[in-house]
Amino acid sequence: MLGMIFTLGGCGVWNWAFGPSAPAPKPMTAMHQEQVTVGFATDWQARLYGNWRLDPYNATQIRVTDHAIYLSDDAGDLLALSRSGRLRWVYRLNGKSPCGPTVADGVVYVGTDRGTLYAVSAAQGKKLWDVQLGAEPSSPITVANQRLFLQLSNGHLLALDAQNGSVDWTFSLPQPSLLLRRSSGIVVSGQTLYTGFADGKLLALNADDGAELWRATIAIPHGNNELARMVDVAATPVLDGNRVIAAAYQGNVAAFSKDSGEQDWARPMSTLLTPILHDGKLFAAGSDGQIYAMDPASGTVEWRNTRFKGQSLSGMTLCDGKLLLSNYAGQVITIDPQTGHRTGQETVSSSGIQTAPVCVGKNRFLVLSGVGTLYQLQFAKP
Repeated sequence: MLGMIFTLGGCGVWNWAFGPSAPAPKPMTAMHQEQVTVGFATDWQARLYGNWRLDPYNATQIRVTDHAIYLSDDAGDLLALSRSGRLRWVYRLNGKSPCGPTVADGVVYVGTDRGTLYAVSAAQGKKLWDVQLGAEPSSPITVANQRLFLQLSNGHLLALDAQNGSVDWTFSLPQPSLLLRRSSGIVVSGQTLYTGFADGKLLALNADDGAELWRATIAIPHGNNELARMVDVAATPVLDGNRVIAAAYQGNVAAFSKDSGEQDWARPMSTLLTPILHDGKLFAAGSDGQIYAMDPASGTVEWRNTRFKGQSLSGMTLCDGKLLLSNYAGQVITIDPQTGHRTGQETVSSSGIQTAPVCVGKNRFLVLSGVGTLYQLQFAKP
């Protein structure tokens, strides 16, 4: 891990289980004493063009529209597939895309580890324009108010014109010497932008000019070495009425006033994955694998599932009313959001699952294996 002592860029997640001397990720235990109520069936699978490898530090994002699926591979190829998994087009980028693509208004936006941002026609795969950013993206691209918003590995947050990529404004904060390889996603509500930074802070900025409106502390660095002092905000903030909820690595899950940044509550928890708000509950996955359901108004824990403690989760989403987890051991798991009990489990690929599941219908979802096979699965009777 000597190569990780310095600042790291990218859009994957620093996962300590993947150090060179660490054992391979372990699968979840079998469901002996839990009631299995959810099964899984494969609609289709597609071995994708290009090079793939399971890399928690550079995991692409899957984007889905009504007619297509978009993602990027480890060789620097941007791919478009039909909703049935057939390849439509490939566009060669000048490097790997650490955060994968974002699709809006018929355009695919994608950044590379060489600091280039591309705009590509979603229908034809032809380049519309490209610009140099000065550093590689460390967050997914957010499209709002005719602008593109993204964080870079050098600590800058950019707002660019979505039509041509020209920079409208830049905001920057000093970077710690050691970072996770992922920055917080960016949420825009009206004329206000919310995002977290590597110093454990949540900021609200004016989306028009980048002026700082307020900043709040999610986590305070502690410890006598740089590893112990890492408090990056890797999860995307979640908006809940008049509050914004954010989470930090080796810090807290906390809620703040959207208008003032005043803290409503804080719950000690280290997390990398974005919490999920559903049906009056806030669901969070700790970086140790434990799953929590909390009251978003107070932070009170309603249930906690410790069965997955020590496991390496690659994603958590909500699909068909179920909490759906994926892990680097290649499994998908369902959890009852009311009780926290595991209700289903399936091994999809021995190569692992490198992306969070993406729900594509009432009871269907996509996952990408470590070797680049895209699966569409559906919930079925066990």
